[in-house]
Amino acid sequence: MRVVLFAALVISVVTCLPARTQEQDLTFPHINGDGEEVFGPGYLPQSAADQSQPLYMARPNAGVQIPDDLLLFSQEAFRPNPQDFSLPVDPSPRQMPAEVPLLRDIRRQFTPSQMPRLEPSRPNVPKINAATAAEMRVHYVFVGQGAGAIVELPCGVAVVDLGGEYGGGEGKVDGGALFVDYLKGFFDQHPQYHNTIDTLVLSHPHADHINGINALKASGVTIRALVDNGQSGNQASLGKQTDFRDWVRDHGGQYTAVELSRQFTATGVTSSAIDPFDCATISAFWGGANELLPKAGYENPNNHSVLLRIDFGQASFLFLGDLQDQGATDMLAQYEENLGAFDVDVFQVSHHGADGDTTDDLLDVLSPRIAVISMGTKESKAPSTAWDHGHPRLTTLKILQEDPVIVADRREPIGHFWGAPAQESDFEDLTIPRAIFGTGWEGTVIVSATEAGEYHVSELGFR
Repeated sequence: MRVVLFAALVISVVTCLPARTQEQDLTFPHINGDGEEVFGPGYLPQSAADQSQPLYMARPNAGVQIPDDLLLFSQEAFRPNPQDFSLPVDPSPRQMPAEVPLLRDIRRQFTPSQMPRLEPSRPNVPKINAATAAEMRVHYVFVGQGAGAIVELPCGVAVVDLGGEYGGGEGKVDGGALFVDYLKGFFDQHPQYHNTIDTLVLSHPHADHINGINALKASGVTIRALVDNGQSGNQASLGKQTDFRDWVRDHGGQYTAVELSRQFTATGVTSSAIDPFDCATISAFWGGANELLPKAGYENPNNHSVLLRIDFGQASFLFLGDLQDQGATDMLAQYEENLGAFDVDVFQVSHHGADGDTTDDLLDVLSPRIAVISMGTKESKAPSTAWDHGHPRLTTLKILQEDPVIVADRREPIGHFWGAPAQESDFEDLTIPRAIFGTGWEGTVIVSATEAGEYHVSELGFR
């Protein structure tokens, strides 16, 4: 039965792929007009293996807050049961509390009388004395055209994506090697972390986000846990993500897949792999959505990105991976009764500042103070560079600064940088008065934050 269903899905995906992609997918792996791997005939993701940890309700420091006694229920415990609206794993007949927010598609399986509307409310975060507040740092590492970040917490280290630029051509850099070299230098300077990544999150299987896998495997760094979007395969970037997952498990690491089909509540998900820390709170959202493959836009792995939110006292960070406009629209619809979960102060701009993927609707939910763009420099004109993709796009930089939706904090002093009007076009200069930072402009960017919600940005430059 499963074979028949998957075959039907393959046929559905093939017929629903945009015409442009079908025309350009002449060789494997399938490459779209932006030079990115996309799913298509012979290259479709399978779901994560059964060894993945169960997902539990997360508790981001914004939005609807759920009762303490429900935190230990896995997401599967909230699977709809319209007959009695109960928690199947609870031995006693008990009604699900009305204040628990559900994903839109889950909510629709109940009658309106069973599910009253919720009033989102921000929790009362204890005020912290700024003079004694602990500090964290996020290192947005320069990896050329790509992304890789190190989250330095008082109680451990998280890594989000592994960079970066790849391939050949004049002016090109090896982004994966750049990231791992920086990571090794970081551990040399911080021996208290014992050369160990407590959790590593891969947003999605694209080369510019996983290019450092082989260098990391050879680095001697210990990886205690891996989180990815659960998409599996044996070819191209899917194969690299799957093989790395197996390698981490073989070396004693935990694993959690963040897949949309395994999520039921709208507070995000967590596990001991997603959040192994006691000094911060990490929540994951969205992720692999193989069930949406027949829908336009989901042939691109970008729209299957894992979103990661980190709360550190009153400070908050969001990593969007390469989520594009279609995925962002659907995600906001699914989480419509708990959009406060995405209300953060600092965010990594989605898809390296691509055109159309940073929208007013998304920014309105984020209400950001600081934005960081991970992208390449303007020197290289080779394939898969900032010039080739046209990143960051001028339209994105403008929307980040224009009223009424803006990045709230200002740069001191005002910056003067560049952006792209289109793919493979000459870059144009632009004044940046807002707190928008780019690794292709300034090199590695470090955002420091205290538990009291105070921020400081510094640039290390290109190394």
